[in-house]
This record gives sequence, C-alpha cells and structure tokens, in this order.
Amino acid sequence: MRVSTSEVFQSSLSGMLNQQSTLNALSQQLSTGNALINPASNPVANAQVLNLNSQIASLSSYQQSNQYAQQNLQLSSSTLQGVGTLINQVQQLAVQMNNATVSPSDLQNAVTTMQGNLQQLVQMANTQDANGTYMFAGSQSGITPFQLQGNNHVQYLGDSGQKTLEIGPGLTAPVSQSGNSVFMNIPAGNGSFTVTASSGNYQIPVSGTATDVGTTTLGPGSVLNQAAANDQFVVNGAQYQVTISNNGSSGLTYSVSSGTGQVGSSGWSGSSGTVVSGSYTPGQSIAIPSTPGSSPFISVPTNGQPGIGQSASFTLAAAQPQSLFQTFNNLITAFQAGGGSSGANTQRAQDISNVLANLSQSQTTLLSTQSQIGSQLQQAQSVQTLNANLTAQFQTTQGNLANVSYPQVITQFQQSTTALQAAQKAFAQVQGLSLFNYI
Repeated sequence: MRVSTSEVFQSSLSGMLNQQSTLNALSQQLSTGNALINPASNPVANAQVLNLNSQIASLSSYQQSNQYAQQNLQLSSSTLQGVGTLINQVQQLAVQMNNATVSPSDLQNAVTTMQGNLQQLVQMANTQDANGTYMFAGSQSGITPFQLQGNNHVQYLGDSGQKTLEIGPGLTAPVSQSGNSVFMNIPAGNGSFTVTASSGNYQIPVSGTATDVGTTTLGPGSVLNQAAANDQFVVNGAQYQVTISNNGSSGLTYSVSSGTGQVGSSGWSGSSGTVVSGSYTPGQSIAIPSTPGSSPFISVPTNGQPGIGQSASFTLAAAQPQSLFQTFNNLITAFQAGGGSSGANTQRAQDISNVLANLSQSQTTLLSTQSQIGSQLQQAQSVQTLNANLTAQFQTTQGNLANVSYPQVITQFQQSTTALQAAQKAFAQVQGLSLFNYI
C-alpha cells in the first residue's frame, strides 16, 4: 500500500489539530472550573445539571416566599400581643371605675382614655407590612379593613379569607389573617350565654325615692353542662328570665322561668314556666336547670338586692357574636352614663360586668389565634430548613457533575501537551525528508 505525501501531511495536521482542540477544552475547564463547557461532550450530565438548576431556582423562589410569610406571621403575632396588652389596660380601667366612689370627672377622664384606646385598637387592626399589605383584611389585603365611624362604631371591609403564598411543593403559608375571626365575630358573655339587665331594674319607683332603687347585679355566669347549654340556647333557642324580688317582711326570693322568643317582648312565650325558685341571699349563685327537677346546667352569681317592694329582672340568652370594637364602645357608654345615684352606680356595675366578660372572651380568641399563628410559623420554619437541605444536596450533586477535578484535568492537560509536542516534532521531521538528501 502506498501512502502519498499529501496523505501523510493531512493525517499529521489532523492529529495536531485534534490535540490542540483537546488542549483548548482542557484549558477552558481549568480556567472556569466547569467540566461541561461543551454540552456535547457529556449530554447526560449536562441534562442532569440543567434539571438541578431548575430545581434549585424553584427552591430559591420558595425560600423568598417563605421568608416573607414568616415576617408577616411574626408581625401578626406581635400585633396581637399588643392588642392583648391594650385589653389588659382596659380591664384594669374598668375595674377601677366599678365602684360608687368615682367622681363625674373620673368617669369623663375614663371616657377620654377609652376613646383613645378605641382609636389605638383600630390602628393596630389596620397594621400593614413593608409592602403595604393589611395584615387583618383577609384576602382583601389591599384595602383598609377597619373604618372608624363617627358614632364610635367600626365597619369591617375585609373578608373571612386569607392571602397565602406557596412555600414548597403543595405547601402554603398565610401572609394575612381574617379580621372577622380576630376582631369581629367574638362570642359575647361567657361564650355560651349573655346576661342582660332589664331597663327598669335601676329606675326610681314612681312612688319612691332614689334610696328605694335596688342594687342587684348578675355576673356573666358559668356553664355546668356544655352539651345541655348548646341544646337549650343554640338548638332550642331558649331564653331564661331570672327575677329577684324583695317582698319586704316576707323576705327575698328568686325565680327562673324559661321559654322562647325575647324576654319582655310580645314574642316571648314562657312555655316551660318556672324551672326553679327559692329564697334569695345576696351574693349567692343561682343554679338553673333546663326543666323543673333536672340537674342544673348553668349557674349565675349575684350581688345586691332590690329595693323594698321591688324586683330585678335579667335575661339569659344565647351568646351572639360581638366585635372587640363594640365592647370598647360599650365601656365608653357605661362611663358616659355617669354615676352618683345608687341606680346609676348599679347600672354601671352591671354594664362593666358584661364588658369584662366580653373582654375575657376576646382574650381567649386572641390567644387561640396566636397559637394558630405560632403553629403556622413553626411549619414555615420547618419547610425553610427542608428547602435549605434540599438545595445543599442539589448543589452538591450539581458540583459532582459539573465541577472540574483539577488533578485529573491537569494530568490530562500535561499528557495532551506532551502528545501535541511529539506530533509537532514528528511532523517537522517527516516534512524534512527528501530523496535528494540521499543522492
């Protein structure tokens, strides 16, 4: 087989060019640290690296959303802690004003303080994050949720939803809370039933004087059998009328009647009649059964007594939702009623008792919401740790695929350099061969 000079020349040149190409590729790997400069050199590894890049980018996006969600959860929690502190201050003020020795100026100062507290509460409920999102507007986080009206009533413009962000595949975290559940729909009274005094309890009798006005009040009461309370108040819509009478020389008595409809209205029907009655001692707790002879399911504490020949009447009815703002306003109204007379002081004492019960329910709602936020924050932190661990694993795998092994590449570079130099020397020697050198 004959090999022409051109073939020898072409073969040698092709070999040197291949060696130079290999050296260039190795040189780029050494300078960049990337073993996949040319995707065609390892298409499988290159595809794996692209997939890992996509997953790492997704995890980075999740982490940003997670961080934002955690910041908002922490802001919501700290805001509710501030609301809880404000409620404690209001409770202390209510207790201070719940005595017969306060002066009209004291009550007026208390009214001013409570008006400031109400404005502060609205400001807290309208808390915004750094992006201007309202924390307690539900999913309507772009509008001011709580509007203070001129009559001290507050209107809620948000909704009952939540705005959420995805913090992982199929995992979300809230970045806002529903103002409905936190501030607006709070069960009044003790959570099961409320106590309402008849408007005539503390009025001066037509034929009497201010000293004839009674001093009877009822506390918020307690539930002895929750299932029976739900059955009577919620399912049956029952109401109970507690009447305490001062019969003069005949002594003090009480009676409790039950029925449906609103006590004292034309729709009231005392269908069940008197369920319990007896002699009355100021300060006692009245245990109330659902029907005559049955076990008591609720109990209400008492204080004071009616004037001679007078009666005091109270209605026990199912607790209805009431906003924290309305509770603040009710306390303002109680302070504005003034004092001085026995009837006014007793009316204020009853109103303050009801407000304190409502404030206690508000505290319970706040604590429940804070507990829920704490669980959501803990979950977000766990997901953040998981995402960080996954990112580290993906980056390690990516590095194993794409990063250069410097000892190996340097060895290859040296070998290729030696091979190129040998090829160049051989080519030079072959090119210098000629028959004329041997003639």
